[in-house]
Order: sequence, then C-alpha cells, then structure tokens
Amino acid sequence: MHAKRQFARRRLLQGLGGVAIGLPALDIFEGRAHAQAATKKIYSALMLQQNGAIQGNGSDADMFWPRAVGAIDANAMATTDADRTTSELKDYASKLVFVRGLNFRYSRNHDGGPIAASCGSPITGTGTAQLPVSESVDFFIANSLTPGKEPLTLYAGRKGTFRDDAFSFSTGGKLRVGDNNPWNVYQRLIGLAGTDPAVLQKIAARRLSVNDLVRAELKELLGRTDLSKADRDRLDLHFSSIRDLEIDMTKAMGPPPDTAGMQAVNGSHTTDANMEKVVNFQLDLIAFAFASDRARTASLQVGGCNDHTKYMINGVQAPAYHFISHRVMSDGGSGDAIANAVELHHQIDLIHARYFKHLLDKLAAYTLPGGGTLLDSSVNLWVNSVSDGPPHSGNNVPHVLAGNAGGFLKTGLHLKTTGYTSKVLSTIASAAGVRKATGDLVDNFGDPSSTGLITEIIA
Repeated sequence: MHAKRQFARRRLLQGLGGVAIGLPALDIFEGRAHAQAATKKIYSALMLQQNGAIQGNGSDADMFWPRAVGAIDANAMATTDADRTTSELKDYASKLVFVRGLNFRYSRNHDGGPIAASCGSPITGTGTAQLPVSESVDFFIANSLTPGKEPLTLYAGRKGTFRDDAFSFSTGGKLRVGDNNPWNVYQRLIGLAGTDPAVLQKIAARRLSVNDLVRAELKELLGRTDLSKADRDRLDLHFSSIRDLEIDMTKAMGPPPDTAGMQAVNGSHTTDANMEKVVNFQLDLIAFAFASDRARTASLQVGGCNDHTKYMINGVQAPAYHFISHRVMSDGGSGDAIANAVELHHQIDLIHARYFKHLLDKLAAYTLPGGGTLLDSSVNLWVNSVSDGPPHSGNNVPHVLAGNAGGFLKTGLHLKTTGYTSKVLSTIASAAGVRKATGDLVDNFGDPSSTGLITEIIA
C-alpha cells in the first residue's frame, strides 16, 4: 500500500530538487520489538580546545576540576565547586567522567598536541610538519564500523594562521581538513548541494525552509496510523531543529549572497565576534548528523593550534587567547604582561565548558526508540592540545568524557590515573563498538607499544 512506504529502508525523506533529509531513529523503522532488542549504535564526538587549562599545573591554582576525586557530586558542583570550570557541566554530573594524569607521548605543544590528542601515535616530521603515522580515533571508528562512511570533520575560526587543521587524520596519517563554515556543512547534511541557487537564496533569507521541500513525504509519514506519539515527538524535535538552525545561522551571519558565497572559506563565520555562535552551530550539526545517522563519529577543532581568538569577557574584548595563555602580549615569553591573564584564561576555559554542555544538551534532547537518549548512546570527549598555560606541557592533559556508550562505561566518576593518552583513545574506540579481529576490546590504538585501557571506567 502506498501509505506504508518503506521509509525504514532508507531512513530519509526525499524532496524537491534532490533534497534528502535524514530522519531520527523511529519505532516504525524496524518494529518496536526489534528496536528494543537490536544492538544500539554508539556515536562519538571529539572537541579540541587549544592553549591549555587552568588546572593546577605549575604555579597555577586549580580552577578546573572538582575538589574531590571519586564520585562526581552534582550538589558539590553547584555549591562548593561552583567556581571550577567543570561545574558548568553540573546538569550532567551522573553522565560525566573526568580523567586526569594522562600524558602525551610522541608529540606535544602547539605543533603536535592536537595530533597527540586524537592519534596518540608515533609521528613523522618535526615542528609544524609533524604528522601521525596512523589515523585519528574518529576515522578509525568510522572506518571500522561504517567503511566508506567518513567521520564529520569540523573546524571553528580563522585559517591561514600558525597551524590550522591538525586533529583528524585518515589511514596512514593523511590530514583531513575541517570545514569552518557551518552553512556549507548544513547544505551537505541536508542534501542541498547542487540545489537551484534561487531556492538557496530563499532558504538563506528565511522565505523558505528545507522542511518545505520535503513537506509531501513528511505529511505521508505523519499520516501513518502506526506512528507512535514518541515517534511524532522525535520528528517534531528533528524538524524544529532544522528550522532553528536555518534561523540562527542567518541571524548570526546574514544570508549568503549566492552559492559561491556560501561555499567560501572566508567571511563573517571566521570573525572573533561570531566564534561562540559558530562553535555552537558546528556542535548543533554534529548532533543533527548523529540523530539522522549521517555520521557515527565527528570531530571539532576549536581554533588554530595557537588559537588567537579574542573573546568577549564581561563585556570587554580580551587579548588574543594565545597571548593570554602565555601571560604576555606575544606568542612567546617576552612582551608586556597581561595582569589578569590567569583569570582571563579561566574565563575562556568556562566558555569551552559551555561549548561542551551545548553539545550534551543537543544530544540529550533526542530520545531513542530502545530507550534513553543520543547522549546515552554516545561517548564524547573534550580534550586540550596542551595541559596548561606556561609552559604548555604535554603532561596531565585534561580529558572530560560524557555519555556511557549504551552502558559500556561507568560514569559519574572523577579519577586520576597514569600512562599515555592512547589509553583514553583505545577506551573510546572500544566504547564505540570497535573490536580487534579476535573480538577483544581495542587496547592498542595509535601506539602498539603502549597498550591499555582506562579499566576503572569500563562497566
């Protein structure tokens, strides 16, 4: 019967001009009983901060972590630890893991810290020419679970600086370049590439929504009598998210003048004034890509490797973030001192914590047919390319994890451990569902000579 079109076979709506919108997971795709029994897909996102954190290394006070190690206490985060960066995540206390004490092994500082954060592998080359000898964990997961379906690779901020993309790598350590224009990413996810420019102009100017282009198929889907209330709620959230993305992007950046302008890698999406908005757009797109199963894993690099973003703090534009991290008005150790640099750095840490919370909010909003949310069926990492301000060490790199990967991970824990960051990357790969040929958990990702997992958080 026409009314029973097999949406389950393609999990998307096809509309005018070739537009294809992925659908969220619905009960009707495979039947409720099957959906309950099926193995959940696990999603994973990595977000990279630059320039270190104020976490008690060297002469810095600890302004980052909860005061107590052990169980993460939501009440303490809201009260006695309210001054700590991680308390921005208090709403998700039971879903977090704080990991301290892991070190970069083969590369560090701005040249290689991002590589170490996502690959943990030996390197070739020196300085800004460093490359890993193997892939990053996002590509490893995607290539293992969905061959041919690459991870979503995103960036926020200007390019053409000290070193730009350095966080995602394919087989053999080949650099993957992240798209720093959310509008371009949105078009690809929705299937707008190649659409009539006049239609794109109307969408950009908010005279037309992508939802309008699939209205006929959406109406047919909503007309199904076997569509549960939960499914209807999921669809309403999904298509509301599309409309919100369209409105928010055009408010922040203005309607792109034409297709070429939308695809440009320069413009207002690279300005300091729009940095926070653009990061949140990119995180919105990660959640949307997961919800519509367009990607199983994603990465977002926030800023170049010595991020020069000038953030607004308490209504005042601060100096370049990298200058703040060095405590002086330069990229090195000389220059006029920035008197309140430590506090400014802490405020920028708080901004990055709010970025991560934004992602968690979006993932938590999507409920799944088998129970739980996208956050529950994911493992997400906020990591830094260096440990601290001066001296930009590669020791005690902060790792904040969120999501229990369908019950694979124990959460609500704050722990100190030892070893190299390949351990946390192996744990993420295993949590995402990757296994060795033997069926064992992956315990040697990136660095075969440094095996191990963070066993304390494996359920």
